[in-house]
Amino acid sequence: MARSLRILLIIFLLLLSACARKEKLAEARKISSVTSIETSQGGHISTFELAGHEIHVHQPEDILHGELINYSYTAPLLLVFGDRKLDAQDAADFICSKGIDRTAQENGAAVVYVNPETKWRKEDYGLYEILLSKTKIAQTNSSDGLLYQDDTREYFLFNSGARTIVYGYGEGGDYIARNYLKQLEGISAMSYLGVSDITITAAVLDSLSREPVIDDRNIIIVSINNSDIINSSIKKKADYSFVAEDDFSQIYDEHIAPYQRVDGSIIGSFDRKKSGQLMDALVFEIKTTEDNHYIRSDTYRLGALVFRNEKTDAKKRPLLMCFHGGGDTALLTTSISGWDQIAWKEDFILCAIEMHTRTTASEVMQVIDQLTDIYDIDETRIYATGFSMGGIKTWDLYQEYPDRFAALAPMGATVEVGMNCQFSTSPSLNEETIVPIFVAGGQSSNMEELPFQGRTAVNRINYLFDINDIERNFEMSFGNRSEWEDSVYGYQADYIEEYQDESHPLSTTTIRSYKSENGNIYTALCSISAQSHEIRPLTCEKAWEFMKRYSRNADGSIRIDE
Repeated sequence: MARSLRILLIIFLLLLSACARKEKLAEARKISSVTSIETSQGGHISTFELAGHEIHVHQPEDILHGELINYSYTAPLLLVFGDRKLDAQDAADFICSKGIDRTAQENGAAVVYVNPETKWRKEDYGLYEILLSKTKIAQTNSSDGLLYQDDTREYFLFNSGARTIVYGYGEGGDYIARNYLKQLEGISAMSYLGVSDITITAAVLDSLSREPVIDDRNIIIVSINNSDIINSSIKKKADYSFVAEDDFSQIYDEHIAPYQRVDGSIIGSFDRKKSGQLMDALVFEIKTTEDNHYIRSDTYRLGALVFRNEKTDAKKRPLLMCFHGGGDTALLTTSISGWDQIAWKEDFILCAIEMHTRTTASEVMQVIDQLTDIYDIDETRIYATGFSMGGIKTWDLYQEYPDRFAALAPMGATVEVGMNCQFSTSPSLNEETIVPIFVAGGQSSNMEELPFQGRTAVNRINYLFDINDIERNFEMSFGNRSEWEDSVYGYQADYIEEYQDESHPLSTTTIRSYKSENGNIYTALCSISAQSHEIRPLTCEKAWEFMKRYSRNADGSIRIDE
C-alpha cells in the first residue's frame, strides 16, 4: 500500500514538473512588451523578444487605409532571416534595400525581421514554428503589424500565416535551406482545430554557402546571387524553381503572386495585377442614421475595397455590393467566393465594405451614392450580395430599399422578417415591391440557412413569396413539413436546374425557379448538398448569371434581358 502511494506521489510530482516546464515555455514565448520607433523611410518598426530572439516588425507607410480595412487573412506573412543581428533601423534599411517593403505596402502586410540568438550556424531547429504559432487574426486591436489580445495581455503577429514567404540571406538563408524546405505541421492563426500545414509557400534564398536540403518539391524556391551548382541542385529538387535578379518586389509579382499552396500542392492563383484588375482602397464619410445602434457619433469613417478593370469598353458599368460574414473581412470574402474574378470576367464594379455589421442599410445607400459620384456606374444595374451576416445585410436592403436594386443574392443566413443585421427592428419593411432575388444556403450547415433547417427561414421564404407575387398551393410552416412539395424549400418550383461542382464532387447545386403572377421569373432558390456554412465560387457564378439579366428602370419597373 505504502509503495503504491509512493508511486502515485512520484507520478503526481512528475506531472507537476511537466506542467511547470510547459508554463515556463509558454511564458518564454509570450510577447508581453513591444517598443516602437518611426523609421527614416516613414514607416514604423516594432521590436520584441521571442524565445531569446530579438524580432523586428517593419510596417511601411500605409497606402491602403489599414486602420479601416483588414488585410490580415490574405496578406503574405513576410519573414526575413538576415545574415546577422541588426538593430531596428538597420533591419528597416535592409528590408527596403531588397524591395520587400514595397510588396508589404502593396498587400497590406508587415515584414518580420528575425535576428539569430547569436549566429545562425549555431541556431537550433524550431524558430520558424514558434513564429507561426504567434500569428493571430481578428477584426480589432491591430496596429503596425501586431495584434494585441486583451484577455491574455500579449501581442501577436497580425497575419493568418496561410501564405508564408521567407527571405533568407547569407547565414540566414543557410539556416532556412538546411531546416525548412520540407512539409511542416504546426500551430498558426488558421489552426482552428489543432495542428495544420504550416509549410513555407515560397523561399527566396540569397547568397547561400551550400546546397539546400529540399524534401518537398511543392515549395516555390527563388535563387538570388547563388552559384550555378546551387541553382542546378535547386532545379533538380523543386518543381517551382526560378533564378532571379535581386529585387524582391519584382520576384513576388512574377514568381510568387501567381501561385498558392493548397493541400500540400502549388496551384495557380488569380493574379489581380497581371489580369489588369485594380483594387481601390477607399474611405467614406458616413452620416450616422438614427437606427444605427453601434455608432454613437454623428459621423464616422468607413473603409471599403473597390475592384474594377483598368481597361474597359463600357461607358457605364454595373455595381455589385458585397458583404462579408461576421468573422470574415471584405477582402477575404471577395477572394474565397470568387467575386473578384467574376467582376473581372464580367466587367462590373465590385465594392466590399469592411465591418458592415456596424453600418445600417441607409448608410450603405450613402456609400452607393458616393460610388456613383466617383465611378461611371449604370444606376439601373445596382446589385448586392452577401454571406452569413452579409446575407442578412442583403435581406435588409430587400426590406428597406427594394426600389434601388435590380437584383439581390443573400446567402447563408437570415433573421426574422422585420429584423435587421444589427438584430433590431428595421425602420421600414417592403410590402409590395418585387425584387429579383437569388437565395442560397448549404444543406449540411449547422446554421438556419434553408427552410427545412428552421422556422425563421420558413417565415422568410413565405414573406418573399408574398412580395414577389408567387402563387402557392398551401401555406408552408415548419410544423407541416410532411406536406411540403419540396423537402428543402417547401414549395414546388416551376423549373429546376442541377449543377455539379468540380471543386466539390460530392455536392450538387440545385436551383429552383418560380414564376410570379405576371408569368416572369424573379425568384431563384438555391441549395447545395454536402455544404456546411460556407460560400463557394460556383454558387456566386450562378447568382451573377441570374442577377445580371435584370435592370431597374427609373420608374421602378423591372427590365429582363433574356
